[in-house]
Amino acid sequence: MQSAVRRLSVCQLAVGVRASTTRAAATKNFQLQKVYKQTQTDVLCQLRKSCSRSALLAQKSIPELIGVNQLCRHTHTHTLSQRGISKSKACAALYSRYSASTIMNSYCKELDLMDYDIIGFDLDGTLLRYNLQEMTPLIYNVLKKYLVEVKGYSPALLSKDLDMDFFQKGLMLDGVRGNVLKLSNEATILRASHGTRLLSDEEIENIYGAERRWDMATAFYNNPLSTWNGPASEQMRTLLDYFDMPSALVFAQAVDVVDDESGPAGKPKEYKVWGDLLEALMHNYSRDNFSNDSSLYFKAMRAEPHRYVLPSSAKLLAWLEQLRNADKKLFLLTGSNIDFADLTATQALGPDWRNYFDFIVTYAKKPGFFTQKRAYLNVDDVAKRELPNTELSPMEYLQPGKIYAQGNWHQLHQSMAKLLHKDASKARALYFGDNIIQDIYTPVKHSGFDTVAIAEELFLMEAKDYPFKAVLHSKFWGPYFNNGCTPTLWSGFIANYAQICISSMDQMAQTAPTERLVCNNVNGFYPMVPKSLECSNLTTSWYGGCV
Repeated sequence: MQSAVRRLSVCQLAVGVRASTTRAAATKNFQLQKVYKQTQTDVLCQLRKSCSRSALLAQKSIPELIGVNQLCRHTHTHTLSQRGISKSKACAALYSRYSASTIMNSYCKELDLMDYDIIGFDLDGTLLRYNLQEMTPLIYNVLKKYLVEVKGYSPALLSKDLDMDFFQKGLMLDGVRGNVLKLSNEATILRASHGTRLLSDEEIENIYGAERRWDMATAFYNNPLSTWNGPASEQMRTLLDYFDMPSALVFAQAVDVVDDESGPAGKPKEYKVWGDLLEALMHNYSRDNFSNDSSLYFKAMRAEPHRYVLPSSAKLLAWLEQLRNADKKLFLLTGSNIDFADLTATQALGPDWRNYFDFIVTYAKKPGFFTQKRAYLNVDDVAKRELPNTELSPMEYLQPGKIYAQGNWHQLHQSMAKLLHKDASKARALYFGDNIIQDIYTPVKHSGFDTVAIAEELFLMEAKDYPFKAVLHSKFWGPYFNNGCTPTLWSGFIANYAQICISSMDQMAQTAPTERLVCNNVNGFYPMVPKSLECSNLTTSWYGGCV
């Protein structure tokens, strides 16, 4: 199996204890009879706190688990009991990451890179990191300037202060109402603002009902790709990465300006700010504007890439080499066009950045790359542009060492499997990325391979000297992963779809590729769950992994 979920002991229980069918005996003797990927988080929370109590709860849960339809696509179970199945026989059973070699009392995710033949990487926010203290103000200012100079907003917008405390990745814009939302792992509204003004619980319920739900948010929760394009995308936006994150403040301040100009009785029934901001974003990041100075963002990036792009560590570069020396096939898959990708990759990885990868795909148009059969185009890597009329046929194999644009996962997977001399069904793949929908949810849900989530917000827990705390630590919205005891939407997606979640690729590079990474929690946060999530009601229905 390609998934990597392993049971680890939270408390040292004797291996020889016998399972009991009564609550009284469970406090003394505990033995798991069946292990399922689908776990009960309340049990796991207690496992971390009290051995005796967790044993009681887990034993109580087993009858409820037995016979339940398994939600994961490739779940295997082992039984260790006194029914004639010895531990040695269980270990020899069909390979599963549910190790039956030791009696344990918790389920934890793990990652073993040696289980994969193919390992891929996103570029922005993954293999390379940005100086958020510099980049977020740049994006914030160029978006405001576009709204004033092109869309005719009041110059008062330009005088608004840069309030970094309003920044948070993962917020959702309710464009019609002019509201910004923070959602729970079940898509209920945890916090909300109208413009930059925080709404009270009473105001939230007056707008969205007692259940604090918005139909667009619920649609996104049920199927994120259903709102990616079309009418829904004109009403809402989820701010999934650090390129999008400053949009929340620009949107909110623009709503404030509209309200101030309208007066108390004249506030619009439907705000048009989101449509205007979307146009600004598209202009800002359009590949057509990379070299013509039309995009002030690209102009600044070209002038001073060292100011905005952090150099990757020598340890990370050595780690990539170690993967290749271990006969892994590596690919780079980025949504950036070749010109911007070359600029940033050169700054982060060095002028020979191409040599780290067997295959490179630019302008990949994720998440459609994983769900559609879009044709590949050849790339002129000298002129840094796509070559027109060079579409590859769907049956054509990609050539190692070349750079391609657009394309689809199926063809890339087939090409790498051929390089490995394997059938594609036997060539197991793993992908690292920071965009929870494009890089984590979609590959797992629609292409059936494993992913590792990059969440720089974990640095807030890990590193006291983290330099971008002022950008990512928000008192206004609270922690990225939770609100009080309630997990956020993104904690839920990470728990359900990511193999593990790490703070950065540099964290991966601290461990040799041959060494197994083991989390201390079922939800995959490595090396440990954020403290604020320790006793939340975060549940895990593991969808990752394939045979």
